[in-house]
Amino acid sequence: MMYKKLICSLLVTSAAWSVAPVSAEPVKIDGLAAVVDSRPILDSDVTARFQVVKDRVPGGVLTDSVHRQIVNQLVEEALQVNYARKQGIRASTQEVDKAILTVAGNFNTDLAGLRSILANQGVDYGRYRQQIENELLISKARQQVAQSRITVTEQEIDDFLQNQQSSGQNQAEFRLRHIVIRASDVAQARTKIEDIASKIYTEKDFIDQAIAQSEGQFAIQGGDLGWRKANELPRLFTQAINKQTQDGLVGPLQSNAGFHLLWVVDKRSQDVAYQQETKVSHLLLRPNEIRDDEQTRALAEQLYQRLEQGADFADIAKQYSEDQGSTLQGGDLGWVTPGTMVPEFEDMMNKTEVGDISAPFRSQFGWHILEVDGRRQNDISDKVKRRNAERAIMAQKQDFVLDTWLSELRADAFIDRKDD
Repeated sequence: MMYKKLICSLLVTSAAWSVAPVSAEPVKIDGLAAVVDSRPILDSDVTARFQVVKDRVPGGVLTDSVHRQIVNQLVEEALQVNYARKQGIRASTQEVDKAILTVAGNFNTDLAGLRSILANQGVDYGRYRQQIENELLISKARQQVAQSRITVTEQEIDDFLQNQQSSGQNQAEFRLRHIVIRASDVAQARTKIEDIASKIYTEKDFIDQAIAQSEGQFAIQGGDLGWRKANELPRLFTQAINKQTQDGLVGPLQSNAGFHLLWVVDKRSQDVAYQQETKVSHLLLRPNEIRDDEQTRALAEQLYQRLEQGADFADIAKQYSEDQGSTLQGGDLGWVTPGTMVPEFEDMMNKTEVGDISAPFRSQFGWHILEVDGRRQNDISDKVKRRNAERAIMAQKQDFVLDTWLSELRADAFIDRKDD
């Protein structure tokens, strides 16, 4: 069961025709659900996607509403993949390999084990690999569109941080469900969303209406947005949620994208984020034309022995280190935050106790010796706070921007849905 939740958008089966003896008529064994530009979406694609989401569909039945939402999902994916290819966006073999190995790792298995899992689900590995590539293309295309269409000013960041400080909402997270009706005809959309809202009394009602009526990206999942930080939600949403005295239905709300209903499933608070910083000094020896790698390692061992016998690290670093950025400071790198050093350096730094000197170790830059002078848990710096604020503002704007983009793709494409 858990495998099904992992394997998203799995089967894309080519249309096939089985031909009986010469006197018999051709027998069609796969129907056409839709055409997006020149790309077909087959009945087998819909069936395969339903098998993936079946456990999350009330009753587990492929109703007309569920069928329509699945076709919507497949059409939107096809539009985005087509856009990515037209823009020259590519997913390299290495990127696809890495993504597949990440999936395998989530199941504590290797590539062979993942192939076995897929085979047990009746999924062709080649088709699965193509789907992973498509998902990478979609992710890259969405990132490109968001970056090109969303701007965040310094004033917006200042206002955001000030609002966080005054409201305390930066630590809140909400588990939400979402229904959206697009406002191509505002009066008609308003009437429809009000009719939907009148039918919702429980979360199950909301899920049923999302699957049957919502035009959002997560309709087939009952509108489930998962956990979202308050500072990553549109302000329209957070303001409405904050006015609620209890969890449940929020809305209707009107935005440029249309009319919205929310269901607050749960909420929680985050702990204040701290990051560990390490005060470290180091010296670096690089192999060169005069001293090969083995001779460089031997020199590092000699210096390490001198340090172990009490030599001053700063003096040794000033005399021998070939790291131009820190040599004059006696190898002092100051307070180092996670992710700023190469993995070999960071791993050794984290393993070395305060006051200790590491044994020589190798990285892509040469041979290192480091001394850990201190550790502290420090609140994130203003620079990091501003970067996080920028990301949050981008996230607030992103849903509406991507909805608009998808509407443009639909308007510009040839889409022939057979259920219409």
